[in-house]
Amino acid sequence: MLSFSIAFLAVQPAEAAGYDSSFIRGADISTLADMEKAGAKYYENGVQKDPLQILKDNGANYVRLRIWNDPKDAAGNSYGAGTNDLKTTIDLAKRAKAKGMKVLLDFHYSDFWVDPGKQNLPKSWQGLSFEQLNTKVYDYTHSVLAEMKKQNVYPDMVQIGNELNSGMLWPHGKSWGEGGGEFDRLAAFLKSGIKAVKDTEPKDTTLMLHLAEGGNYETFKWWFDEITARNVEYDTIGISYYPYWHGTLDDLETNMNNISKRYGKDVMVVETAYGHTTGNADAKENAFGQEEAATAGYAATPKGQHNFMQDLVTSIQQVPNKKGTGFFYWEPLWNNGKVSWATTAGMNYLGVTDEPGNEWDNQAIFDFNGNALDAVKIFGTPNAAAQTNYAKNPSFESGASSGTPTDWTKWTAAGTTGTAVKTEADALDGNYKLSFWDAKAYEASIYQQLTGLQNGTYKLTAWVKAGGVHSTSEIYAKSATTQLKQAIPSVASDWTKVTLDDVKVTDGKIEIGVYNKAQANAWLNVDHIKLQKK
Repeated sequence: MLSFSIAFLAVQPAEAAGYDSSFIRGADISTLADMEKAGAKYYENGVQKDPLQILKDNGANYVRLRIWNDPKDAAGNSYGAGTNDLKTTIDLAKRAKAKGMKVLLDFHYSDFWVDPGKQNLPKSWQGLSFEQLNTKVYDYTHSVLAEMKKQNVYPDMVQIGNELNSGMLWPHGKSWGEGGGEFDRLAAFLKSGIKAVKDTEPKDTTLMLHLAEGGNYETFKWWFDEITARNVEYDTIGISYYPYWHGTLDDLETNMNNISKRYGKDVMVVETAYGHTTGNADAKENAFGQEEAATAGYAATPKGQHNFMQDLVTSIQQVPNKKGTGFFYWEPLWNNGKVSWATTAGMNYLGVTDEPGNEWDNQAIFDFNGNALDAVKIFGTPNAAAQTNYAKNPSFESGASSGTPTDWTKWTAAGTTGTAVKTEADALDGNYKLSFWDAKAYEASIYQQLTGLQNGTYKLTAWVKAGGVHSTSEIYAKSATTQLKQAIPSVASDWTKVTLDDVKVTDGKIEIGVYNKAQANAWLNVDHIKLQKK
């Protein structure tokens, strides 16, 4: 069935990706002003520099700035963690724009931190009705953006709300609760913020909606299905992804690939980070330690931090149809405990009692003394080797109209019709996918044989959907002496990644393919195949 009888294809890498000018390499620098007031200094190769210059010189092209309505108490005491009021935000935006960097503005619609566990009303908005709050969302958004436009720092991208899994402006905009109409009210808030963006800058300003739990496709599907049903207009889906909290990179890829396909939107990891040590710069317990490193699977070292970021960027760049548009590292400059996550005033606003300090210090990309670490290079240099795909015609686009895609060979068992394997529309990547199906029991495969590979270890992946009864369904890699295979699960609703790891190439040759033996009317779709060197 599987043989080396036809001539091998000489390998030229089918896909090799670096950074193009449109790919966003960003950093959330929202604590920078407070850090500098507290005496923080930043160094590259022993030379003190403006931290924004260090980021820019290493390839960063965007900054992300959060904005809180009024992050101070009645006595004027700061809530801490950046004191990100309008003046602070404009000052940071001016610094970034002066260096040729773009700005993503993150509206929290609160006076302090919001996330899936809390979405507190601003002090001055408390006690308002839903209708009054909806007007406030528009008026506040419009006033902030109008002032930024006046100051010549209008943001290039605007995020309406932060980590909106649970909604915003509780209780009115909570995405679950009692009484019904929750998503109707949430959608109304989002539309008001979006309208303010469009009214202040009628030209194209990228609009983002942002959720946490980046490895949880079911959460994203639930939330964005509700928002889509209410005709909320936006451009980009923002994702928070921390590998020790939000699943594996495969989980993230499954989410990114499916939501970009399902909603036809760009996707971006707008928050991520990893520890360069399990050490601590202050007395507050850190969010990242030995347990988190063990969960994520990367060493808690500067090299491990850099390796994680390289793998993350590779996952983003490999989202089909170039829908993965960038990343933002969350708070790379918050490298010590001199700026607390909250002051006493901030904790009082949130209604919590906790220790002051910074739980994020060991996830900055500057060490505790302010020295730039290896991870700063990720803004300019992706892992190009890991992105090289040696599979030919990996998404079956070339020759698809003929039924047999270019560079692939079909095989069918005796009695199986030639149309049991064909290309069809509604693909994950591009315009076509490979489809196995017949009205009677069938056995078929499609494969290609490659030569000219460097010897070493490779990984073969494919994205699949399947339904019905399959006797044997698998991806495989075959050399002159060994054959490895990985079963394909029978999952019908969404695209799923199948991985065949540790594929050894010892003589520069390999055969890769998909084999399916199934009962009548069972189906298998395959797309976005990759053979990559590890």
